[in-house]
Amino acid sequence: MSGLARALQNRELMTDKGPLQLLRRDNAPYILGMLAEHLGGAERTRTAADLYDLLDADLEELRLHDIDLPRSAQHYCSAWVEQGYLTRRAARAERTEEFSLTEHTHVALRILDQVHAPREAVTRSRLALLTDRLRTLAQDTDPDASRRILELEAERARIDALIDTVREHGADPMPQDQALEAAEELFSLALDVPSDFTRVRSELEDLHRQLRLGLVEHDGPQGEILDQLFLGVDAIEGSEAGRSFSAFHAMLIDPVQEARFHEAVDALASRPFAAALGADRVLYLQSYLFRLQRDSHQVRHAMIDLSRSLREFVRSRQFEEFRALADRLRRPQRLGLEIAPHVRPHTKLGVELTLSTFTPRSVGQFRLLSPGEATADDPLEVAHVGALDLDALRATIRESEIDLAELQAAVDATLATRSAATIGEVLEAFPATQGLASVVGLVVLAQRHEQPAHDGGVEELIRWETDHGVRSARLPLLTFTRSSKERTHG
Repeated sequence: MSGLARALQNRELMTDKGPLQLLRRDNAPYILGMLAEHLGGAERTRTAADLYDLLDADLEELRLHDIDLPRSAQHYCSAWVEQGYLTRRAARAERTEEFSLTEHTHVALRILDQVHAPREAVTRSRLALLTDRLRTLAQDTDPDASRRILELEAERARIDALIDTVREHGADPMPQDQALEAAEELFSLALDVPSDFTRVRSELEDLHRQLRLGLVEHDGPQGEILDQLFLGVDAIEGSEAGRSFSAFHAMLIDPVQEARFHEAVDALASRPFAAALGADRVLYLQSYLFRLQRDSHQVRHAMIDLSRSLREFVRSRQFEEFRALADRLRRPQRLGLEIAPHVRPHTKLGVELTLSTFTPRSVGQFRLLSPGEATADDPLEVAHVGALDLDALRATIRESEIDLAELQAAVDATLATRSAATIGEVLEAFPATQGLASVVGLVVLAQRHEQPAHDGGVEELIRWETDHGVRSARLPLLTFTRSSKERTHG
């Protein structure tokens, strides 16, 4: 590659929406620091509410150190989604959104980690790991059966010699410095695997969009993708990314592989060099398989949801509606290309279109309305006032209020002929002109006259007439007396 080609390639990396572009943005040190703390560790996804609370606390602390981040966490998260730091999806279990880091953000964080803790330029363990991988790959891809048998026999002879040596002289463990180098290489390799889930999930979502787009934009009656879906073929799981992930997921949930992994990690944790490796790294390796299984299950569920969504898109014939809509959108485009040589782009057609949606405008375009600056165009006229009808006013009041004066007069008239009277006796002499409201008013008057109900739970059955017939109710026995009348009028 020439110097010019490499220079242009570097310029493309710097300007593309990749990890280097994320590192070059304003406030990138603070953004990546907060996101690495809350989404780059054990928790790879968080709901919107949880992430907003954590980021708001971090923003308050940063402002105390004179760092200019004045907006809220919700606003910053929306901006970081547009800039490529975060991915926002609908949560699977809850009716909310969840955030996770993008593939480019994982790469940017790995770059920063390598700068903070650079590896040694040459290590024996790295060379040994590379050599073992190359030998294994060469053996597994060798089609010559005789050469493969010779290599396996040589490997068996080497293993037998090692067994004899251990039996004769005992086990000779690897020196601690070499063991520490190998463990650090394995830990560095382990850090790269979880970020691959984000890349795989993004590839599956891109494939899902491409398949939908292919179904909508296909001009023929049925395309290859449509034929496969009708035959029950899972286009997403059958893709290259889907097959690779399915194989990895099957190996990850294999109980035999899981038991071997935990046995190996527990054995390494008891070795002397584990103290030099660090307790945090040892704990990370011990919980590593659980984290991989959790992230793998999330990607697996996402792949199932995408496959189900694609099948439903075909089964419900929604793709036909989208295809018809796309055809209607392409018609004016084709017509525009046909008339483009004859009509200038800014020619007025004399046709007004009314938009069916709200047109957003800048806040700066709004102006405050001062009522004092506006004057009435119509002259003020004197309104004519009619005479007050007292009977109509009384009728209106009776429709909204209980006529206590009428009820008090009825009680007084009843007590004029007897020393005591119940509510039912008052209603027999003077029917309820307001229906139930008259009954309620008599109860209020009885309580105002301080006449409690009789002991023993004595009740009285009262009746009154309405437009719909006779109504009745049982009330505690309340009595009006002449003494209560005198206290009321006194």
